[in-house]
Amino acid sequence: MNQYGLLARDHWIKVAPSRYAALPNPGEYFEGLGEQVQSQVDNLSQRIAGSDLAGETYLEKVGRLTMAKRQAEEIVLADLVWITPELSADEAREEWGSVQPPVEALADWAFLMQDEDREFKSVDPIEQLAEDWMLPESFLEVLAVQDNPYRFLSEQAEILTESANQRYRRFRETQGQEE
Repeated sequence: MNQYGLLARDHWIKVAPSRYAALPNPGEYFEGLGEQVQSQVDNLSQRIAGSDLAGETYLEKVGRLTMAKRQAEEIVLADLVWITPELSADEAREEWGSVQPPVEALADWAFLMQDEDREFKSVDPIEQLAEDWMLPESFLEVLAVQDNPYRFLSEQAEILTESANQRYRRFRETQGQEE
């Protein structure tokens, strides 16, 4: 395995351990990747360096070729080796949570359910909401008749936390099936 294969392997172990562990034959993979990087670096560095310059001294030529190789390495490594780091479990959960509808959406739903003129509004059926939020229909039925749904929800933090945990598990399971 060449220097680029070793560099790639060490990078993957550090920033993407589960992806590294999922490789059926890491040695073979990184040996091939290292050879691919070497080939692309060689080709690109020749193109970057260009032809010898008239009147160029030995040291100038060495500097030009070295700079061309470093630039080629930077480009090829960014393209083939430097992968996006995996998120920690906490970071993944936080990222998921940042794109979920806020709990206040449930209170808004409850107010819509109480609105006498709701026939002109689109309101999710309670069954669909229960499935989406992974909450019992009975919980939503109680929420729908509260004078202050926001206060009711703030008093139900434990149930809502468990709902979020279940929704996150469901999300992770569907992600595992897609990969």
